[in-house]
Amino acid sequence: MNKYLLLPATLLFLLLTCCTKSDGQEQEEENNGTKPPFEIWMGQKAGSTGNWSNLEWKIVLPDGSYFNQLPREGFLNFSKNQTGGSWGIFSVSGNSGTFQNQYESIQVKKISSTELEKIGYSNRLYLLSTVDGLKLNGSYNTIPNWSTISNYPYGPADAQPMISFDQQGNFLDQGAFVTNFTQPFQDAQRAPGAGTYEIKKFTLILNYTDGRKITRSFSGVLNNKVSANSELVLIAGNPFYNK
Repeated sequence: MNKYLLLPATLLFLLLTCCTKSDGQEQEEENNGTKPPFEIWMGQKAGSTGNWSNLEWKIVLPDGSYFNQLPREGFLNFSKNQTGGSWGIFSVSGNSGTFQNQYESIQVKKISSTELEKIGYSNRLYLLSTVDGLKLNGSYNTIPNWSTISNYPYGPADAQPMISFDQQGNFLDQGAFVTNFTQPFQDAQRAPGAGTYEIKKFTLILNYTDGRKITRSFSGVLNNKVSANSELVLIAGNPFYNK
């Protein structure tokens, strides 16, 4: 086997594309801890269009190892000890690569530094943009078009599947993680509350005033960058809508 086929995936893709940042900027990001030590590639599974429950994930480490599931608790402690999915190798040769583990062998072609074509499939993989340090502005709900539908089932003060953020770093969780809205405080760890938040390493960190700390994976969707007013984000892999 050609030893160059197993060179670190991240390094090879960096060599194949022109850098938009200087070496000094890259080093500063690494030193400040704002650059995650992995890449996240996201796509929709074959036959899926707009079905956010049918996504696939490839978390690629610098040595080419990859994990094929989204850690819903986030990435603060992500390592090769991660469970709940399968580990494999992402090998690259020129503009071609292969995701290979015991369950899958997916060949890809590099379209750009942020987009991979899956050979034989119409759906593609996209490199997620960093969200570190982002401050949100809005109320995010698991119900699409929640702010305009006439039959929205909750009143303003009701427990509901919504969490609001401001750009000063505060949040109000009205029941974003509740599973039984007839008894929203039944599970104390999932109960509504308020506090402060931060986002780093694709992880939403919620520090509640009652002492709880909840972490959930957080990202944009496919090739859409996240902004303070993004209409759609993924929290723990679930879609949350800002309108």
